[in-house]
Amino acid sequence: MNPNNETKQAAIMHGKDLEWFTTMPGEQMAIRIHSSQVGGAVTIMEARVPSLSGPPKHFHKDREEIFEVLEGIFRFHCGDEEFDVTPGTSVVVPRGLPHTWANIGSETARILFTFAPGGIDEFFTKIGLTPPEGWQELSESYDTWIIGPPLLAGKN
Repeated sequence: MNPNNETKQAAIMHGKDLEWFTTMPGEQMAIRIHSSQVGGAVTIMEARVPSLSGPPKHFHKDREEIFEVLEGIFRFHCGDEEFDVTPGTSVVVPRGLPHTWANIGSETARILFTFAPGGIDEFFTKIGLTPPEGWQELSESYDTWIIGPPLLAGKN
């Protein structure tokens, strides 16, 4: 019996049904589970990340970010730690911890990330449509506080 008297059902998204969109040059993302499907509990995204690419250093005040490496090798910088991860590895970044990551392999890699709670879904669909000078404002409106350059900036 459901104590809230709500109808509950599983949220399902088949890989063949994903709608891919461009976020950064060469990077594509798809929403695996939209937060609206689960009452805001989580947002689950998948990304195809080009070689030597990743986001600026940032943090989230109100949500954890959980990564699962699907293909390739990623380097993470979380707080004061830097480490490499391979497929099958999960990384949980607590809210408030500055972090960034990059695909350090020579091929496009894949990564799954979950935000808890969700509600950040539209940020990713909008970032690819926003010129770089608007990224800071857009990011902050979605609990993403940019505080530094991408991990490999100036190292390519």
